Amino acid sequence: MWGVLCILLALQWFIELGMSGFPDGYISPYARATSLPLHILATACLTQGVYFLIGGAIGRKLSATSLGLQILAAAIITIAPVLVVHNCPRSQACSDAYQTLTGTMMDDGQGG
Repeated sequence: MWGVLCILLALQWFIELGMSGFPDGYISPYARATSLPLHILATACLTQGVYFLIGGAIGRKLSATSLGLQILAAAIITIAPVLVVHNCPRSQACSDAYQTLTGTMMDDGQGG
């Protein structure tokens, strides 16, 4: 089940990355800065999904604890960072950290 979820999440993220700039062609500085890390994380998520699917198909006998720890580690490594990147523009603390690290204002393309 985890493998299928990871593959679906990775496919959704690849579609979102491919639709960057749609419909007007504008890609915000934040989207440009986070594009490569998001591609890497989506690829890692897809890879772990295939790993868990193949592992389940081969029928390795893992204890529930071992499998749970593997899933937890995989989620922390791939899914948690993507959630942080997606939610950063809405978080003042994250926006402040971004501005401090990059020396530029947070511009995620949302305007009024």
